[in-house]
Amino acid sequence: MHALQARPKPRASQIAVLATGATIGNMLGITPTVAATFGTFLVPIAHEFGWSRTAVAGGFTAMSLATAATFPITGRLADRYGTRPVLLVGFLLLGLSILALSAAPPTVLGFYALFALTGAVGSLPSTMVLSKLISEWLNETRGFWMGLTGGIGNGLGSTIMPVVAATLLATHGWRGSLAIIGAIVLLVALPVAWFTLRPPPALAKAEHEEDVLPGMTAGEAFRSPLLWLILSSVALGGGALTGVFSTTVPILIARGLTLGQATGVIVAFAMICTLWEPLVGWLLDRSDRPRAVAPFYFCAALGLIGLTQVHGVGMLTFAGVLTGIGLGSEFSVLPYVLSRYFGLRAMGTITGVAYTVVLSANAIVPVLLNFAFDRVGTYTPMLWIVAAMLLYNAVLFLWIKPYPSDFVRANGAA
Repeated sequence: MHALQARPKPRASQIAVLATGATIGNMLGITPTVAATFGTFLVPIAHEFGWSRTAVAGGFTAMSLATAATFPITGRLADRYGTRPVLLVGFLLLGLSILALSAAPPTVLGFYALFALTGAVGSLPSTMVLSKLISEWLNETRGFWMGLTGGIGNGLGSTIMPVVAATLLATHGWRGSLAIIGAIVLLVALPVAWFTLRPPPALAKAEHEEDVLPGMTAGEAFRSPLLWLILSSVALGGGALTGVFSTTVPILIARGLTLGQATGVIVAFAMICTLWEPLVGWLLDRSDRPRAVAPFYFCAALGLIGLTQVHGVGMLTFAGVLTGIGLGSEFSVLPYVLSRYFGLRAMGTITGVAYTVVLSANAIVPVLLNFAFDRVGTYTPMLWIVAAMLLYNAVLFLWIKPYPSDFVRANGAA
């Protein structure tokens, strides 16, 4: 019998502490603190260094590629040594790396190297690792708490941190602003993680978590055709849809909206995505397979098609809302489904590879969208391709088999 099978359900107070820590951890991870604020600092950095905006944006690309490359390594570390040490070391290194960014040299190589370093260490205190920790604690309500802590944490963080960055920029410049953001990670995220993000008692004394957790080994999982179906649909489709999100403003401007109107649509898109994640998780908790959320992918595909066909602020906002439903579903579904089909033993490694697929698609799709626009004067062809990917995702979830019963029972809440 695995150690986790014998332990009682967590108390409400334990869940509250875990959820608080995971939400704050997501709010102060690399996405809200660096990725979401990058646009705020882009122009001031370009002005100080005398670089083009394209040259500065290369730092973001370097960071994204480094994060994608290190996710599988982070996942393996979490499987082997546990989520708590990975998260604590991660927040420490992330805070220090952001402080280092505030002292970035005016050389392209040094600038890109610091952002690549930030991206690499940023994979440690990530939603992926926090989702693994939640999975170790919870069973019946796993999807809901994954959706709530991930959706609300990343959503609020990505809303608040750019405002903080813009406010600091006016008085402290981009260097001082980054230094303060790094200090916030060190002085808020790290202590909160220390006091709230602990493994279940059954895992606390385990030398290697993977030795006591139920599930497939990484090798067994990667030999499973089901895993590659999930990666080719949920992970690839989610990454592509995220790439669409980052390009939505120019897509809407090309459809005739003003910048202000397009910004309003993107806010609705983001809000629906954030609020939808807990609902999707709640539905996943009540089904023996993920087909309950298949309709949401049809909604997202319809929303993408709408972005190419409908006119007017109201209809385009509605299309954005439908697309946000799909994006919110993608973020909740991926770690949950992987934990159910393949268990917790190698969840970090498996999810790390999946997140690499997501980030790779997220990096490539905006380039392809703009390439299509440059060649044919419209984003429509690529949007239809992404819509087809989401339809494939929906069909897979309607057809997919139930979760293995042994992995559903054998976990921290059994």
